[in-house]
Amino acid sequence: MTALYIILGILLAFFLLSLLRLGVRVEFTGSLAETRVTAIAGPARIQLLPKPEKPEKPQKEKKKKEKPAKAKAEGGEKKKKLHLTKEDIKTALPALWECLQNGLRKTRQRLLIDPLHLSASLPGAADPAGAAELYGYVNAGMWTVMPQLERLMRIPDPRLHVEVDFDASELRLTGEVGVTLQIRDLLAIGLAFAKPVLRWYLAMQKRHSAQEKAQAKENGAAPKEHDTADRTPSGDGADHITT
Repeated sequence: MTALYIILGILLAFFLLSLLRLGVRVEFTGSLAETRVTAIAGPARIQLLPKPEKPEKPQKEKKKKEKPAKAKAEGGEKKKKLHLTKEDIKTALPALWECLQNGLRKTRQRLLIDPLHLSASLPGAADPAGAAELYGYVNAGMWTVMPQLERLMRIPDPRLHVEVDFDASELRLTGEVGVTLQIRDLLAIGLAFAKPVLRWYLAMQKRHSAQEKAQAKENGAAPKEHDTADRTPSGDGADHITT
């Protein structure tokens, strides 16, 4: 009976932990250097940016240990980086949007965005026509996405404003955004993304592998044609052997 109580106590603790709200609050003041980021965990608030100043401690000299030659050789080899093409991004965006919608539906509007006060000033000094075109895209995307987001999550007081400053040369963003959700909602969103993202990644790897094989085949075909041309008998003294 004691073991049953222990198991029930552990399950209750996990359930209460899953109800804990996590989140982040970002305050924009115009420049990225002045951006303030605060992490939220229940009643706790932890400032991430700018990092709080800590009293300096006297640094102790550490002796550098020499790595073995084998380790240095292995460290010199660069790992293969993931290279995303336009086609990869184009195929990923619809899948990611669908995953996000499915995950948000599972949260049952427990995800809260409050506050949502943003004002963006697009720079137009260098390219006025491009800035005006970007302004149109931003507004179209904002008014297309926002109604669906308000249906899937709680946004009590959204305030969004976008304008073009034809005298500015840098983007200016002001306002504040706060996002909080329960741990169980975070797990639900993660599970909604896991399978489709893995399927997209495997398809991308397969596509890249096929392209690399085709490229290698094309590169390997040219030298073979060159070799066969060099081995063609000249017709005069092709089989002559000197002793």
